[in-house]
Amino acid sequence: MMKVWKLAVVLSAVSMTAACAPQTKYAWGNYESSLYQHYKTPGDMTAFAQHLADTINAAESTGKKVPPGVYAEYGQVLLESGDSKQAAVFFEKEKATWPESTVFMTTMIRVSSGTMKEAKQ
Repeated sequence: MMKVWKLAVVLSAVSMTAACAPQTKYAWGNYESSLYQHYKTPGDMTAFAQHLADTINAAESTGKKVPPGVYAEYGQVLLESGDSKQAAVFFEKEKATWPESTVFMTTMIRVSSGTMKEAKQ
């Protein structure tokens, strides 16, 4: 009887400890360290773009949700590098994943497609 009681105590302690483990909603990958590195050396846009792509690919391949803003940030990096068509794809992904960004992403899609320039002229 004593063994059963000890086993129950140990199992309940283990399950309570496991419940306290941090659960992440999103697959951040090494986003934080790569962003920090990008701020330290802003000229190295290629490495930052690769880190963002890796973060997105890792999240999508594991079925986890891409963190808020990461699609948009990657889209911005692509837009700055001149790949406006691919940038629009990632702005669309941000818009679809995070509906609260619809207004801003719609504007960024227009910017990347060049329709903002036409509207101002």
